[in-house]
Amino acid sequence: MTESLSYISELQMDKKLNRIEEITNFVEISDNYDALICDVWGVLHNGQKLFDGVEECLKRFKKENKIIILLSNAPRPSLYVKKMLDNLSFNEECYDKIITSGDLTKKSLNSNIFGRNCYHIGPDRDLNIFDGVEVSRVEFEKSDFIFVTGLFDDENEDENDYIELLLLAKERGMKLICANPDLLVQRGNKLIPCAGSISKKYDDIGGESINIGKPYSPIFEEAISFINELDNKADNKIMVIGDGLDTDIKGANIIGLDSLLVLGGLFADNSRDKILESIKNKGIYPNYYINELIW
Repeated sequence: MTESLSYISELQMDKKLNRIEEITNFVEISDNYDALICDVWGVLHNGQKLFDGVEECLKRFKKENKIIILLSNAPRPSLYVKKMLDNLSFNEECYDKIITSGDLTKKSLNSNIFGRNCYHIGPDRDLNIFDGVEVSRVEFEKSDFIFVTGLFDDENEDENDYIELLLLAKERGMKLICANPDLLVQRGNKLIPCAGSISKKYDDIGGESINIGKPYSPIFEEAISFINELDNKADNKIMVIGDGLDTDIKGANIIGLDSLLVLGGLFADNSRDKILESIKNKGIYPNYYINELIW
């Protein structure tokens, strides 16, 4: 009986894989959608430069009076993501709004549900998330919770460098609040560990983590709410675009939106067979995939 159920499950997964459509240009499907919820890092740029053709693609979509929300797991307010895009000369006419996990995190911190004192793990570039927040950064011994925005040195560290601290936090029964659930991000040609890798490690050792951002529904609901404000028809057809199965595509699956997996980011060096194998193993299914977001 168990073998029979397993076989049926395998067939169902194969059917889902077979329904995933490869496209070469976004124009092939653009008419099907009124709005996009689009990832930033790994879709628009690699941390150092914009990807070729992506600006033109979004401009053409916008010219049809359609809506684009940029949705990022950046652990900082959206203003700083905009500054980064400006520095990369990304035209602000390509989008209507930026929403970040940092925006939602600031709201959560100010709600005082975690405490007033945190031990912060993350680089100095993330300190702007504390602007206007009534939470103090203190030494570990005096903290109510751990707050992770990244690694102190993500070029040379990974989550295993924090295991001793995490074990102490678990002993104290501390919550870990993660402002960026991403496990990895592309920086140039390298994959760099993110705050989500520390959050996952804490979960793995039995600690309690609270992750704010993709793939969890509140950040998608925020984007959908804004889309409906701009265009209040009841049946807006929305697509999620991203390079992360565990964040962008999983989030789309959870909330019931179509999705497009962009292979130029986290999957840049993987073969088609390896990508499909990863999709099947994770049980996270995009509707389409494309090598790069071009029109």
